[in-house]
Amino acid sequence: MRSLKSLLPTAVSVALLTALTGCGGGSDGHALPSAKTVGDVQKFITRAGLPCTALSNDPLGAPGAPAEGFISPTYHGYSGADFKEETKADAAKWSVKEGAACGKDNSDAGGWVIYLTKDMKTFQQAYRDDVRKSVRSSESDPTLRRGTYLVGADFTVDPTASLQDNPLLQTDLRVLNCYPDLKVPSGYSVQPALVEGCVLTDYVPE
Repeated sequence: MRSLKSLLPTAVSVALLTALTGCGGGSDGHALPSAKTVGDVQKFITRAGLPCTALSNDPLGAPGAPAEGFISPTYHGYSGADFKEETKADAAKWSVKEGAACGKDNSDAGGWVIYLTKDMKTFQQAYRDDVRKSVRSSESDPTLRRGTYLVGADFTVDPTASLQDNPLLQTDLRVLNCYPDLKVPSGYSVQPALVEGCVLTDYVPE
């Protein structure tokens, strides 16, 4: 399929990209990296020159993890029934097979939450649903217009620091962005995600 950059000289909206790419091919033909283990993703991050030390699947105690924790269905260190049920429900909703975090708490680069997914389309749908719910809310999170996750073919990376100018944007990962009014300027990579209304791009709005 022809590149959308040759069709659209200025900007590409999420809705228009979805309509034009019904053939299923990415507009820039970009292939996403794959990983079999969270250790593989850790190596991917460190090869980009970023700190990804002390990899741990402890959702509340891993270095570099956000204060609210992360989904970790393979961690069994907490015995509370409510915690287990919430983890099980979140893992099913987001199709997370394994979660882990690495990084340095006091580093400018922050930490990295890594998810291996069972089904990437389910993960993207869950993120899209959360974005649309937030947009409709009176307390919409303005950071969602920039995107939250960098995605590969079967894993995601959630930087706890800002995505803006993040070194991982220079790798083969792409930002999953489902913000309805997103417009990607020409010159940036953009391709359809697995769910309608979302794109994968290396563009992060201000």
